[in-house]
Amino acid sequence: PLSVQLVSAVVEYGGKRVRGSDLFSPKDAVAITKQFLKGLKGVENVYTQHQPLLQETLDQLIKGKLKDSQYPYLGPNTLRDRPQDIIVFIIGGATYEEALTVYNLNRTNPGVRIVLGGTTIHNTK
Repeated sequence: PLSVQLVSAVVEYGGKRVRGSDLFSPKDAVAITKQFLKGLKGVENVYTQHQPLLQETLDQLIKGKLKDSQYPYLGPNTLRDRPQDIIVFIIGGATYEEALTVYNLNRTNPGVRIVLGGTTIHNTK
């Protein structure tokens, strides 16, 4: 009973209503299938096609398109300016996939440096 209450409390605290962005945006089966098939074009390995939410967030940050309501900012510049240095620290730990995402973004966006940190690096163990 206590465990069930804790899960409900965590979902209420950090659920979709609070997060603001949905990880699985298409709602109907047709849209999900189209997105899946579109994602398979030109992919050699279907297991490497997944992109973590961190990639979308950092892409929007680099382009200056983050929503101010979800990502409030205090400082002399605005989020519309192109950042040069970005530090990402994930409490609870980062994955190798997220590290690869940061590596690829650093490689493809000259003039922008992204550093990834976390309390741990998750692996299969």
